[in-house]
Amino acid sequence: MKKIFTVLAALLLLTGIISPARAVENGVDATGSQFVVPIKFQFSPTQTGACSGALISPYIVVTAGHCVLDSSGLVTTKVYVGMAGSSMQSVTSSDIIDSVKITANFQNGAGSTVGEDDLAFLTLKKPQTMPVDVLLASESEVTAIKNAGGELKLIGYGRYGDNSEEAITFPKSFTGNYYKVSPLIANSAYMESTVANACIGDSGSPILSITATKVTLIGIHTGATRNKYCSKLENARYYGLFTLVSRYANLAFSSANQTMSTINEQYNKALGEVDSVKSQLAKANASLSNITSQLSTAQSALDASNQSLTDLQIQLETANATIEALNKKLPQTIVCIKGKLTQKVKAVMPKCPKGYVLKPTI
Repeated sequence: MKKIFTVLAALLLLTGIISPARAVENGVDATGSQFVVPIKFQFSPTQTGACSGALISPYIVVTAGHCVLDSSGLVTTKVYVGMAGSSMQSVTSSDIIDSVKITANFQNGAGSTVGEDDLAFLTLKKPQTMPVDVLLASESEVTAIKNAGGELKLIGYGRYGDNSEEAITFPKSFTGNYYKVSPLIANSAYMESTVANACIGDSGSPILSITATKVTLIGIHTGATRNKYCSKLENARYYGLFTLVSRYANLAFSSANQTMSTINEQYNKALGEVDSVKSQLAKANASLSNITSQLSTAQSALDASNQSLTDLQIQLETANATIEALNKKLPQTIVCIKGKLTQKVKAVMPKCPKGYVLKPTI
């Protein structure tokens, strides 16, 4: 087995905006797993890389250090983390992280090989759901699992097979054991498996110890000796290198502090928004009270106007009745005729003389 392992990063997938493929070779479907997240990062202005990551708290993801480097070997802040267990293709620019915490001594290995301290902690802007807690392994737990050759599980978003060009969809997983031989690369260990192997895109995948009572993150997958896209079969086994998270508690605490700072900022912003809404509500209530008062005044004026209108209507009806009565008392003029003779008669109740008749009106 080679002592230096080739990086299984998305750096070798770069063909513009890449189209990676599905999970590990010969793995088991892990769609919806809360333990792994899809990661994309800006490698250059025109190129994007893809990796996997371990969700260890609603706001914190652990991945390989080389998964957050740009083409110049510098840490990029343009890292995007999708929802745990979701499709790699669902990751968008709105999933950008809050910050990156990387080991102080990390340098990417020369010639696309794994270097020491290949680990990075990412803090998220948006929290994710974690139904099951994930613990970080202690040194004593790691030693016990190593001595027992304990069972480990890798979950990742690597390619589907050694020659597969199929686009990445959802993650897959496979089981193996803690290999007792220690690598030359510091703070690292091997996972061996006879059933499946890791592929390009699995960098940053969680290496988990899962029992009936707890889930423990042992390490982060960083690389392996490979054929084209996936690990080589050596001595009837596949081997994968991973960085031990137990050696980097300082980064975990730093990320936790960053998370608390982010939450406090969000809380203070929310408080400011609440105060603003309260102020707007107070102004709205004052305006409503003023409008209500104006409406009451206007209603009173309307009632008074309606009453005045009613009074005027009564007065008008009374005046019309009076006029009609007076008209009946005024002298009236009628025209009477007798043959060719006409005679006007004026009286309160005029009457034609004898022999005359009232001239008809047309």
